[in-house]
Amino acid sequence: TEFGPERIVLGADTRDGRVAVNGWQEASAIGVEELIGRFADSGLRQVICTDIAKDGMLSGPSVDLYRKLLERFPRIELTASGGIGSWDDIEELDRAGVPCVVVGKAIYEGRIGFDRLETHYGAAER
Repeated sequence: TEFGPERIVLGADTRDGRVAVNGWQEASAIGVEELIGRFADSGLRQVICTDIAKDGMLSGPSVDLYRKLLERFPRIELTASGGIGSWDDIEELDRAGVPCVVVGKAIYEGRIGFDRLETHYGAAER
């Protein structure tokens, strides 16, 4: 309330739908949907959600989780993180309506190049 919803981004690390805490060592009693819901009514606009079971694994993102969050919170700009290992993963998230993705390890390992990102999405930050 003090800073305004346009200046706050909620970051939610999750495993099996529960919010992970204490360096991902523990699952809290609260689910990721409940956490987002607590702030959505106050005007929350942006969420970065990381499925930590997939983070760094390059095994594909949790598309069903992100689709479910988008359906429940259509006014929130969701950034998906975790598991993106190929260009196909980015396209799948795009088809699911996810507007933003975090791509990390796939870039470091040369699976996705900046040139392709720039071609499709404009100037990418390096």
